[in-house]
Amino acid sequence: MQLLPRNIYRRNTFQISRNTDNIPSCKLDQRLFAAKNVHQSNTGIDRYSLGHDSQSTARDYGRGDLEKRKMLREEGYKPRILAVDEFAIHKGHSYATCVMDLEQGDILWGRKGRAMKDFKKFFEDVPSDSLSAVIAVAMDMNASYNKLVTKHLPKAQIVYDQFHMQSQFGRDVLGVIRLDEARRHKAKEKEILADISDDTDKETMKSLKQEAKSEKQEYSQLKKMRWSLLINSDKLSDSKTEQLQSILQDHHDLTVCYAMKEEMCRLYELTDYQQAVTGWTKWFRAAKESEIPALVRFVVQKEKRLPGLAAHDIYSISTGKLEGFNNKIKVAKRIGYGYRDDDFFFTLIRYLSISSVRSPSHKKS
Repeated sequence: MQLLPRNIYRRNTFQISRNTDNIPSCKLDQRLFAAKNVHQSNTGIDRYSLGHDSQSTARDYGRGDLEKRKMLREEGYKPRILAVDEFAIHKGHSYATCVMDLEQGDILWGRKGRAMKDFKKFFEDVPSDSLSAVIAVAMDMNASYNKLVTKHLPKAQIVYDQFHMQSQFGRDVLGVIRLDEARRHKAKEKEILADISDDTDKETMKSLKQEAKSEKQEYSQLKKMRWSLLINSDKLSDSKTEQLQSILQDHHDLTVCYAMKEEMCRLYELTDYQQAVTGWTKWFRAAKESEIPALVRFVVQKEKRLPGLAAHDIYSISTGKLEGFNNKIKVAKRIGYGYRDDDFFFTLIRYLSISSVRSPSHKKS
């Protein structure tokens, strides 16, 4: 018998509230958590056996999941569009990887780890015939995901997630340049104040203090401009837009990179693949010609990802749904005070992903 965490037995029900990260309300009978046997199958999470006295939710999950799978097989269903992403399961950089069927919203597979050897088990656990209909896979730019999907699903189109691309640009380009400019103003302020001495006449001192104050204001504004630089320009208020324009007109490199960010957003709105390829090619070339170190480093890393970036204009998909479900997993982990049994934890994840649990038809009384 494989024992489950002690705290599980202390709780009569496992309840997720609608008020917590928009997770649908559901109650799992305590006997789900007091399962007598949890067997590890080839997938690590697919097969489990519940005690004879287990009822309601636990047994319904096992029977309902099997019946659903059988029905889908009879209908010839196979997942077509997948998303793969990682999430933290423990403190100390401990991660797990999940694969979701984006059309059904179900978690197909999950396992601890995010390295290539960990994700490789997905293709070992899931029969290749079950993945023969996959046409697109959304992911971030993790090299392990890229190589393995290309190898095992050669007909599937890799689509790099827009959010990850834009967040990396915001961090590695806009963030770096903004902080560099802020530090430059801070250093300039200190340099000006250092020139003030007891021998400095009043007029010169007043002028130097005014310059130092101006540098300090520039520094303060740059430190506060993070979100104004990242958010789409059409979502900025008039006052924020005015502040942003005031900063940009005095900082050439930041202006160039901000314009590149806006052009990137436009490229993601295209619907023609060839236009997207042409647009991204011009974008990469313009970035290199800018000779801005942070921007050049970024495009050198991303240029080889061109097909996956342009593919967003064919398959407008992202890992957003899986990212949202990862937040639900974190909430479930907090409510359960953590789970020592990883196999049980991944079984719970799959349970929470089925449609009847995500969107229960009954209303709360």
